[in-house]
Amino acid sequence: MSRPPGTSRPPGLFRPVSTYRVQLTPDFGFAQVAEIAGYLRDLGVSHVYLSPILQSTPESRHGYDVTDHSRIREEFGGATGFREMAQQLAAQDLGIVVDIVPNHMNTVNAQFWSVLKDGPASPYASWFDIDWVDGKVALPVLGDDTPPVVDGDVLRYHEHAFPHPGHYRLVDWREGPGYRRFFDVSTLIGLRVEDPAVLFATHEVIFWLLDEGLVDGLRVDHPDGLADPRGYLERLRARAGSAWTVVEKILIGPERLPADWACDGTTGYDVLNRVNGLFVDPAGKEPLIRLFAGLTGQPAEYRPVMAQAKQEVLDLFFGAEVDRLARVTSCDPAAVRELLAAMPVYRAYVVPGEPPPPSAIDTVELAAASCSAAVRPLVQEVLYGSAEAIVRFQQACGPVMAKGVEDTALYRWFPLACLNEVGGEPDVFGVSVEEFHEFCADLPPYTMTTLSTHDTKRSEDVRARLSVLSEMPGEWAAAVAEWSAQVSFDPHLDYLAWQNLMAAWPISAERFTDYLLKAAREAKTAISWVNPDPDYERRLRAFAEAAVRLPVGGFTERIDPYAVSNSLGAKLVQLMMPGVPDVYQGNETTDFSLVDPDNRRPVTYPRKPETSWDSAKLLVTTQALRLRRRLGGAAAYLPLRAEGARAEHVIAFARGSAGDVVRDVPAGHRPETVADHRTGAVNDHRSQAAAGHRTQAAGDHPHQAANAYLNQAATSDHPLRAATSDDQSRAATSDDEPRAATSDDQLRAATSDDQLRAATSDDEPRAATSDHQPQAADERHAQTADEHHAQAADEHHTRTADEPHSRTADEAYAQVADEPHAHSADEPHARSADEHHAQAADEPHTQTAGEHQARAEAGERSQADAGARAQTDAGAWARTEAGERARAIAEAGMRPRAVVVATRLPVGLAASGGWGATTLTLPAGTWRDLLTGGLFTGRIPLAHLLGQYPVSLLERHDL
Repeated sequence: MSRPPGTSRPPGLFRPVSTYRVQLTPDFGFAQVAEIAGYLRDLGVSHVYLSPILQSTPESRHGYDVTDHSRIREEFGGATGFREMAQQLAAQDLGIVVDIVPNHMNTVNAQFWSVLKDGPASPYASWFDIDWVDGKVALPVLGDDTPPVVDGDVLRYHEHAFPHPGHYRLVDWREGPGYRRFFDVSTLIGLRVEDPAVLFATHEVIFWLLDEGLVDGLRVDHPDGLADPRGYLERLRARAGSAWTVVEKILIGPERLPADWACDGTTGYDVLNRVNGLFVDPAGKEPLIRLFAGLTGQPAEYRPVMAQAKQEVLDLFFGAEVDRLARVTSCDPAAVRELLAAMPVYRAYVVPGEPPPPSAIDTVELAAASCSAAVRPLVQEVLYGSAEAIVRFQQACGPVMAKGVEDTALYRWFPLACLNEVGGEPDVFGVSVEEFHEFCADLPPYTMTTLSTHDTKRSEDVRARLSVLSEMPGEWAAAVAEWSAQVSFDPHLDYLAWQNLMAAWPISAERFTDYLLKAAREAKTAISWVNPDPDYERRLRAFAEAAVRLPVGGFTERIDPYAVSNSLGAKLVQLMMPGVPDVYQGNETTDFSLVDPDNRRPVTYPRKPETSWDSAKLLVTTQALRLRRRLGGAAAYLPLRAEGARAEHVIAFARGSAGDVVRDVPAGHRPETVADHRTGAVNDHRSQAAAGHRTQAAGDHPHQAANAYLNQAATSDHPLRAATSDDQSRAATSDDEPRAATSDDQLRAATSDDQLRAATSDDEPRAATSDHQPQAADERHAQTADEHHAQAADEHHTRTADEPHSRTADEAYAQVADEPHAHSADEPHARSADEHHAQAADEPHTQTAGEHQARAEAGERSQADAGARAQTDAGAWARTEAGERARAIAEAGMRPRAVVVATRLPVGLAASGGWGATTLTLPAGTWRDLLTGGLFTGRIPLAHLLGQYPVSLLERHDL
């Protein structure tokens, strides 16, 4: 089914399988997006996901400051440009998702001008959430003694203009405005979309685009700011039909999206933090916290820092909001501040006129339990009081969390900065594989997943490097001590600076300075946005310029082989787990950006690999996205569990097809595998758009260096065994040692545009050949002799293509639920001599000399626990919720179509001598690795499966 350019179709017909986020700017508008349509098609995405498209301030670089909801932004090309772009995208079988902003708009707009002129009598007075005092609204703009000047019908004050006379009063810019705003940004005024007339007026263009079939989906910005997000989403769905809709809902810890919100899921911060946690070693928590506390003087506990930060921002920014809430609840403002500071989430989901949900009661009562008795009357009001009291409290929680946590506490408490993300908890180190499987089992099938966004504090590859530090806190401490001895500035900032300098390396002094200035202002410990200090800022610039001249890059090069593993593992898991995966612009290759605006810098297309890491990441991204298109949207998810002493170092799962139906799913799980006929329709024809494109290197495989680290036995000259003395803590530089993946000879791109577009079909992806890795034209010969031998040693797991149809549900479950497999007598022959030697070396003797004693003890306990867990009866795992999920899928007859395998905690894997005898049993059938072309069946040694790349993406080959 082909989609003719510009053809209208019912909204929601084409649900995304994957998206690619593009940040529109006046320099990169609709015409530029159209130009990269072919590139995005070849990449494998189904939809282009655009930042806000409505008219905003002309110079805006983000578009969240809309000034006119009736026009598509002229700087991008206007309505004509949008239509032309949509036609060119449709010609490449690409749909469009747009970002919409229902909560607020810029204060410079025709409607608000009318309100300032005519007051409550204006026909637009109902548009805005205004706190009228004597018929006037407070405008916080005054900053000096300069008097406003009358200019005809206009009152001018510096760059500001207002009607003269009007229904407003000008106040100091530090005061709160007389209207609800976005967080503490007084130039963004809150909209009352709970009024159906306001909703339709502000969504007119969006509904037109949906009606014409030019847009398939919506991303809803900041729903927590709305008076009634549930009601808004119900009205949106009633008008927009089944158009795919996700909401930027920030969920904390175990919090889940309310089941009664009419949307497909979140924009993925909940996923981001859990995927990130898979690659963080919990054993690094205590030593890194000790290091952080010793260097900064901050407490070793995060929660008091967070509570103090929230109290401070309430005093600094939210006086007007607190006073308004105190008035409507008849409570003391001090009690209002106390309860708001104690709230652990962005919203408690209480709806006026309805009994509050038990979860909301628990949340508010838990917060109140940490407060004084003075908050008890307020608790009653925000749970059972007037509609205004309930709504105002809900709308105040989000800004306090955002400013107090995201924009303050996360810049004050940072033992491991990769954990300091939106919705993240920086004192929660690591997510276990079982926890991750349980999380995936409950994910809505069309929720968005992501690793990087325009709002993340640092990009996914910066976090991949930082995660490595959790495995080597001793050596990291030694490096920081060495750098700090040469350059120092502010104890509250320096340790954050060293983390980000190392992880974003190489970075210019200008970019690094800009980041540190923002970090210092957000932390508010020395300077802030409202309280600058020119002398402090001058010294900060000098520190940044000196720091970038230090040999910090040497440390980065040493850890990059492990960071590559984290990066590729996280990418593959995110792209293949349940949900609709999003790729943020440019992140199909490496990106070492920090917080905005650094992460909104221009991106050049097509993305051309410049390093081996780039090549591997582009290959993984491309093959995963194309496979997702072949599988469809709502594919079944099946956890897989490795066997052996290194089993904790792997995350693996299988995916089914969109047509699979799961019956009798255990209680608490969503039936996420029921196929949507709309999805099937689009995927059947879209999966043919990009046939067999590859990004395989022609020559040395890009991760020989990385895997040399991961698979070799720990030796005395291994770089990570360096002691903490200055001489020993320096990066090894001899030619005999494995080089980091960032050395010049390994950073060269191994692919070209021609190689990205390999002339193979999606049905038969072939591995590229090279002198170093000869590959037979016949894929049946793609296996090495060792692989054949390993499989022969385990023939009782090798099935024919037709056999799955004759297996009983119990037999299917026996395989997928990972029942114990007795090692055959021949199995050791499947391992190389090096693997035998690596296992003989064993874990306790490979601990890095530079680690703290506590780390060594924790490591030994971890290895011992891993061995014990590996020998545990798999029936115990089968009794977990993930195991029950696997049983339900097996009994339903789901045939897995894809298998995902990623390496976890690569430093520990290398230190323990590689994979040893650890194996993974594949579901029945013959499986092709889309990254290498190799064929596999049965039980596979992970050293074979992950020999070339630290990840593997397998597709069922014999269907």
